[in-house]
Amino acid sequence: MLVFDEKKYAEKLLKDKKFQTYRQKDIERYILIRYLHEKGLNNDEIRQKLDKFPLIGCEYLDKKDVDLIYERIFQRALSCPLVTNVEIKIYKEEIDAINSLDDNFAQDLLFVLLVYYKWAINQNYLYFFSKHNNVKMVMTNDIDIWKYANIMKLRVSERHQLSNKLILNNLYIEDNFKSYNYFYLPFIKNDGDIAFTINNYDNILGELHIYNNPDDYKRCSNCKVVIKKTRSPKKYCNNCAKLIKNKQNKKYYKNKI
Repeated sequence: MLVFDEKKYAEKLLKDKKFQTYRQKDIERYILIRYLHEKGLNNDEIRQKLDKFPLIGCEYLDKKDVDLIYERIFQRALSCPLVTNVEIKIYKEEIDAINSLDDNFAQDLLFVLLVYYKWAINQNYLYFFSKHNNVKMVMTNDIDIWKYANIMKLRVSERHQLSNKLILNNLYIEDNFKSYNYFYLPFIKNDGDIAFTINNYDNILGELHIYNNPDDYKRCSNCKVVIKKTRSPKKYCNNCAKLIKNKQNKKYYKNKI
């Protein structure tokens, strides 16, 4: 499960009072614990907050067993720091390398891989230094990357063909280390002319699209995430539009009462 900003994700969990996924509840619980610990809550106070996110099956265990389970959960959760406010720089030469591809899906995939790689090298548990390649290599994360690149609508074979295309163009290199697959991007830069920076990961592809086609895209007036221009004077992204509408409705009904 790939979460670029755990603080924002945890705040949404607490607001909605429910998990956002079905299979990744453990990871979401770890994120909540790290967030609440960062806020200064002790373990007992965090446990109270976690009552809204109960462990399935613990209702059949005695208190001592439940406490032992939570002790292990806390240890695992706090073995990593809260991931938030990670800003990465994208350079013009990197965008040129991406735009050199003649396939839009391949461009989108490579851009998301670039963003993920630059974000992941800030997370100690996601990379290692390969002496063989003399470079930091990042753990692969195909499913989440495909989702962010918006290519899940393609057949699995077509997605792998895109990866093979990147490899043949010497833009993507994979390796295996201790039974895990890792990758790095030979065209990556650490200096030069900056195209833009990213610290909001809500619409990663939008950052590439607004850079390449500024006449077709703009930013949400509230959160600054990239949105596509439409014929109607759309000011907000879908999330902000919903939040603002809810606030307006609450204000309307409050004044009516």
